[in-house]
Amino acid sequence: MTDTPQQFPETTPPPDGVNVTSDQAEALMHADSGGALVPSGSDAENELLLQKTYLEILFNSAPEAIALHDNNDRIANINVEFTRLFGYTREEAIGRPINELLASEDFEDEARDVSERVMRGERIELETRRKRKDGTLVDVSILGSPIVHNGRQIGDYAIYRDITDRKIAEEARIRAREEARMARNIQVNFLPKTNPDLPGYDIAGRSIPAWNVGGDYFDFIPLDEHRLAVGLGDVSGKGLGAALVMANVQATIRSLTLHNDSPAACLGHANTLLYRSTDARTFVSLFFGVLDLRTHRFIFANAGQNLPILFSQGRAPAPLVLRGIALGITEDVAYEQAEVRLGHGDKLLAFSDGIPEAMNSAKEEYGDARIVNAVRRSWEAPAAVGIDALIRSVSTHIGDESECDDITAVLLHRL
Repeated sequence: MTDTPQQFPETTPPPDGVNVTSDQAEALMHADSGGALVPSGSDAENELLLQKTYLEILFNSAPEAIALHDNNDRIANINVEFTRLFGYTREEAIGRPINELLASEDFEDEARDVSERVMRGERIELETRRKRKDGTLVDVSILGSPIVHNGRQIGDYAIYRDITDRKIAEEARIRAREEARMARNIQVNFLPKTNPDLPGYDIAGRSIPAWNVGGDYFDFIPLDEHRLAVGLGDVSGKGLGAALVMANVQATIRSLTLHNDSPAACLGHANTLLYRSTDARTFVSLFFGVLDLRTHRFIFANAGQNLPILFSQGRAPAPLVLRGIALGITEDVAYEQAEVRLGHGDKLLAFSDGIPEAMNSAKEEYGDARIVNAVRRSWEAPAAVGIDALIRSVSTHIGDESECDDITAVLLHRL
């Protein structure tokens, strides 16, 4: 190829967008079903025209943008997709340096390096950005390669693929992973680092975040040397937003307990604050109670959380039946509270809905009956070991199912 850009015959695009000259159309019409030409000149000329026609149609039918360059990196030809992607017609593009058209100021050095390497005979692949005629940038993958004929490089070609949709999807996945990481860090850092060490009791809690992090949490709040507040909650939604709401609710409950040890009053104030500071889609289910180590009374209130289960020696497991609306749904709510006295050997299990609602591949929920059986199987074990056994049982039930919620449980055992 000479320094002067190769010129192709002027073409008129038919309705399907593929450029075909009148000579090419005639060649195609004279081809019989076996692909041979009806002699109208020399067979060699007709065969050459037919092959050129096929190549030209293939060139313009390609789904990627293609530009042919001479050895000075000036454009010799472009296809229909190049015009669609970058906005330049053949008349505007042919004869101009490729980087003059497509390389923005920020990518000039990169584009020059790519051109020089391809003109030296290298095959280059990269993902980058190139400029359209209107000045906007588009994410593209580029394949640049030399064109060699009889051992001599006569030019090169570049194939451009629009990867905008893929880049958008990749950036969304990266953002989602980063938000999940941040949410998980918030969730883990706000959970108690150790279990309470109280005379006459074995108490433990654990939360296992799902991949798509929600807003489960539990907390142990020492009120004085004789009383311990216990909370277990679940924030609506997933991800970073839910984790931030969870952290806010935890801070609110901790602050309220310093001024009022009534579980019902704490939930009422927390509900008002949450309702006034969040939108209508945000709500929190929360079980909250205060254990008195002297009387062994556990006073509790419930704002939309699963009913905890009380296990007593010689009696059937019984739920603590007290219900209330979740926090943040409506502004003025008066919560009720109740109390239960823990006898020697009694266990009280509170848990989030990620446990009973955990589904296996058959869409069968784990359910309360399995919860009861799991606690009974580990009856003699310490509280922390019992919770671990429950979580393992849930994991076994789920199997390979990836769609699951956070799993959170708190177990109080009076020794």
